[in-house]
This record gives sequence, structure tokens and C-alpha cells, in this order.
Amino acid sequence: MKARFVSAAALAVSLAALPAAAQPALEVVKVAEGVWGAHPQAGANVGWFVSGDGVVVVDSGETPAIARAVLEKITETTKKPVRTLILTHAHADHVGGARVFAAKGAQIVCHENAAGTVANYVFASPDPKDPADARAPAGSPIVTVSERIFFVGPAQQVQVLWLGAAHTNGDLVVFLPREKVLFSGDVAINTPVPYMQASSCDAHGWERLLVRLAGLPLEKMVPGHGTIGPTVGIQSTGLYVQKTNKLARMLLETGVPEEYYIAKLREPDNRIEGVPVGDEHVANVKAVARAERERLSKQASPEKKG
Repeated sequence: MKARFVSAAALAVSLAALPAAAQPALEVVKVAEGVWGAHPQAGANVGWFVSGDGVVVVDSGETPAIARAVLEKITETTKKPVRTLILTHAHADHVGGARVFAAKGAQIVCHENAAGTVANYVFASPDPKDPADARAPAGSPIVTVSERIFFVGPAQQVQVLWLGAAHTNGDLVVFLPREKVLFSGDVAINTPVPYMQASSCDAHGWERLLVRLAGLPLEKMVPGHGTIGPTVGIQSTGLYVQKTNKLARMLLETGVPEEYYIAKLREPDNRIEGVPVGDEHVANVKAVARAERERLSKQASPEKKG
């Protein structure tokens, strides 16, 4: 296990249910015994599972209001307190509600590359327009993972894994081997077009990571986006990322200017089945092509040694 503490020692305080007034709607799905996922009306999915005498939550929801609604559902489904919040990466739709959990004493866990951005959300000032919002106490714990953490108990195993840079350079996945459930964050989603435009995205690393995920003995998945339960997103995301990498390389090798990418992507041979040639797809291809151009440029011009 490789982990380090960003701040003070971990707290272990129960989270109490918050009032339900004006809470956003959530679609809650029981994924396995003791495991749930929730699909908010906006932002990323949230998951949770019972671990010992408490609950581990995966991602916080996009806003404090969504986080409070999640807490209410956790109380309804488990009757146990939240002990830990694992953040799969540092994008706002996954961490925007983190300070709600921190304010109630939950231990926050993220990858070390995501820690700076996560801390900005955890310690952000409460929204003055939201009277139920709260500030995380000074010294709230953020535990960072460099590679993996395993939790092993008599009735459960939990694997928190960093499998390399992919969607971002700070992606974690959470695997429950006994339940055969994966919380995949945004590295595998059940929607057609993953987001490949993050500055730290590693498109080739993402492709390799999904090959590794495909080898896990899974029955259910809580993805960052899309339908909760099916694992098909590992394959579909992998095919999309692989095809996008190939398209970006082809466009670079043939010298197509960016302003003509959309026309090339509309050609039948360059289409990805089930994926519309819309703004998001075109932006993904452009982002991957730019990153590939930069990578090839660095290979062609190595730094001179003194």
C-alpha cells in the first residue's frame, strides 16, 4: 500500500441524515447486497456500499444539494453512518459536494495527482445562497493514494486502484471482488461519448487501462455516467477511445487541418458506430490529436544533455 496524509489524522464521525426539503431527485439502484448506485438529474453518478459498521461512498455528486440528497438515501438504504468518501477524480461533477461529507467528518480519499483540486472543493466556503451548506472543519483529512489501497475484512474486500493516467492523471477505480462490482468513475461509462479533453488525459494509457478492466471478473458496474448496473461500458468506452486514437493519428499523418476534421469524421470509414459526429466527439478528436502532436514532437526533439 502506498498512501500519504495531506492533513491531520483521519476522523471517524457518523453522518446524520439531513432534511429532505428541496432535495434533488435521485434514481437509486441496488446493485448487489449492500451496494447501491444513484443517478442524479444532473452531474455524475454516486455509489455507496456497506463496510463494517459504516458506509463508503464513491464520488460526492456535483453540488452540495445533491450530496445532501445522497446522504438521505444512504440513511434510508443502510441505516449506517458514512465513514469514507472516495473520489474517483477531481472533476467538478464528481467532487462538487465533497465538503458536505467532510463537514460531517467523513475521511476523504483521492489520488495524489487530484489532491490539490480536491482540497479546493473540500475547503471551499459555503454557498451564501444555500443556508444548508456548511464548511469543512480545518484539519479535515484527505488521504491520497499513489497506487492502491486494499481493505480486507472477514466479510468483504475493497480494492482502491490507480491503473495509470487515463481520463485524467488521477483516476481511481473501486473494485469489490466478492460482490463483483466495479465503481469505474469516468474511465468506463455507459454513455456513447467519454470526455477526452482534460489537460492530463492520456488517451493511450486509457486504452491500456480498459484492457485491464476487461479482465476483471465483473457482474455489475456503477459508472461515472449512464445506466447503473451493466458492464458494457468497459467495452464500448474502450472501442471509442481506441477508434479516437486511430482517427487522431490518421488526421495527423495525412496533414488534415483542424478546420476540416469534422468533414473527415463524417466520412463513412471514419464513423464510430452509435456515436454522433457532434461537438463533443469532434472536440475529443482535436484534443487527442493535439496531445499526440505534442508527444511526437517531443520524441523527435529530445532534450539536449549538458
